[in-house]
Order: sequence, then C-alpha cells, then structure tokens
Amino acid sequence: MQTSQDHALLLEALSDKVLHQLPQAVWTHLFLGAERDSIRFEQRNLTLVHADADLPAAQAGGATERFYQELQRLNIRHGGRLDPYVDATALVTFEEAGSAVRMAMELQGASGDLPLRIGVVSGPCTLAFFRAQGRLWCTPLGSQPARAAEVAATAKPGGIVISPEACDPAQRPARPREDPRAAEDFRDSEMDLSTLAGSTHLRSVDILLA
Repeated sequence: MQTSQDHALLLEALSDKVLHQLPQAVWTHLFLGAERDSIRFEQRNLTLVHADADLPAAQAGGATERFYQELQRLNIRHGGRLDPYVDATALVTFEEAGSAVRMAMELQGASGDLPLRIGVVSGPCTLAFFRAQGRLWCTPLGSQPARAAEVAATAKPGGIVISPEACDPAQRPARPREDPRAAEDFRDSEMDLSTLAGSTHLRSVDILLA
C-alpha cells in the first residue's frame, strides 16, 4: 500500500518525466489544477521493450515514417502500450512477456537498414495513469524503463538483447493471487526463441546471463 510519502515521490517522478513533453499550460493544469485528481499509480509486473536508433529526418514516405507506421501496427497487434513520454525511438509495455518478445522480433525484422537496438526486460514497474488534453495517458516509472534502455544499449545495431527473466517464467515475479490473469502464468511466453529468431531477418538475438 502506498504511503503519502511514496505518492509524493511518484508525483515528483511523473512531473519530471513529462515536464518537457507537455505544454506548460497543460503541465500546470495537470499537477496544480483540477486534473491532478485524475493521477493514479499502479504497481504491476510488466515486460518492457526499448528500441533506439538514430533515425533519419522524417520525410513523407521515407524510412522513418514507414518505421513508425509499422511500430504502431505491431503495437496494436501485440497489445502493447506505447509510451508517449520517452526520450528514445520507442518504449512499449506489455502484460505478457511472450507478446513483448514477439513484437521485438517483428519490429527488428521490419526495421530494414535502420540501426535499431532493442532491449527486453521484465520486472516490477509502476504505471502512472492521468488525464490530459481530454485523453487518458499511461507511462511507466521506476527503475525498469532505465534498465530497458541500458539493456538495449548493449545490443548490436540490428540486434536484440533479452534479459533472463523475460524469457524464463521461473525468473519472473509471480503475479498477485487476486490478479485474474495469474492463471495464465505467462504460458504465452514459453517459446523457442531460436525458432522465432529464424523466422525474421535479425542480425543477432542475445540473452543476458543471470
């Protein structure tokens, strides 16, 4: 259960994260106005996919535009949440590790000649939900987003690095018993990664040692 101090620290972390992403008037209304009451935090065990690359300037019909179109399509297909407040090419959160790994594989396969580096990690993560500009937004907080970025940075261009707990159900924290999704037990993610890698044009898929 969150204490008032925990809540204050989470508010500060959220404020810092979106400060330079939101217009000043929107930020003020969110944290100092009526929409402050819309902010809530949830602790969940999630899998994060962090993708980063030096993309060329976006041009109509260019490689960057096609990449982001494919990113949106794959995100919808695999049921992820794209983080709109990340200083990277993409950060996507997933409830199911298997869906995250599959999206990472397909995204890298669709990146073409773009020097995309992808990292996949799983673990406890705080999700911040809030309403701004008439829409409900969601963004992850805590150490996992930074860890996902660090793992992605170790990947070769055109490659993927997957943390051990993202591909081994035994290393992931169990979901709370009251969570109705617990019965699924991440069975969706128990897969042969070499088979998946062979189905896409990947330059490398590495699994970190525990």
